[in-house]
Amino acid sequence: MGRRSRSPIALFLLGACSGPQNSLDTAGAQASEVATLWWVMLALSVAVIILVTAFTLTALLRGSRDDDLERQDRRSRPIVVASAGATVAILLVVFFYSMVVSRSASALQTADALEVEIIGNQWWWDVMYVDSIPARSFRTANELHLPAGRSVRLRLTSRDVIHSFWAPNIHGKLDLIPGQENTLYVRADRPGVYRGQCAEFCGLQHAKMAFDVVVHEPAEFEEWLALQRQPAPPPADSITRFGQQVFLGTACATCHAVRGTMANAVVGPDLTHLASRMSLAAGSVPNTRGHLAGWLADPQGIKPGNHMPRVRLDSDALTALLAYLGTLR
Repeated sequence: MGRRSRSPIALFLLGACSGPQNSLDTAGAQASEVATLWWVMLALSVAVIILVTAFTLTALLRGSRDDDLERQDRRSRPIVVASAGATVAILLVVFFYSMVVSRSASALQTADALEVEIIGNQWWWDVMYVDSIPARSFRTANELHLPAGRSVRLRLTSRDVIHSFWAPNIHGKLDLIPGQENTLYVRADRPGVYRGQCAEFCGLQHAKMAFDVVVHEPAEFEEWLALQRQPAPPPADSITRFGQQVFLGTACATCHAVRGTMANAVVGPDLTHLASRMSLAAGSVPNTRGHLAGWLADPQGIKPGNHMPRVRLDSDALTALLAYLGTLR
């Protein structure tokens, strides 16, 4: 599988090459509808500006040549009526077309829709792929992998404050609200890597609460699913075995899970396949060994206010922990 062989930094750069989130560079069915609505509203706005400018200039020129206020009022009355009528017509067109765009999302509901649960946290995304067989369900973080051409049901909620899920190349936005589950159906049609973002101010690091949407060809997605369902590989040498002991013996294991080990906490992101991800700290930095070392040594220095505590390790323990985390693919 092509994407499996790429390094995390290569994937991160690939995501960067896709450009910033852009609702006009559509890669999904609903995003195309939203983009069309935007162009319609832009065209109507330009037409309104041209007409208002023309009417204003006409009124000014006529007024400068005619001192009879009553005659000016009679002449301007049809223009006022026409302007009011045009305003109502434009608002109705935009309103009804917006309703059409909103209803188009319901067409994405299919019986075979993939089910994904997304939970917003300050400031990262908990992503669970739900299967009818519980043992086949798994968690990941800060990345949403989708099969091209297939509908996906996203179940959205939050653990703390209101967040908003927005992948503009794929779909419109929808809020994640504590204690409430909202549902969003999406379908991505063009393979690639797209950037998403929290679109609701949610605290200090709102701007650094991003995620990547990776759209695969269907066969590639099934292979990705199979790999993600596997537990973490066991340590293969003395350094990674020591690194695993460091992980399990410190605060790491009280917040994070690594399937296949005794670590099964759900406070922080699941790290079972951490080394396969493109970025760290919800898109804050690329997932490289250097950035990972900086994140472990001083998480507040990279993302101030985040809830990850600083774990003080000597150089040998840090080196071993980095080696172990690097095997989690």
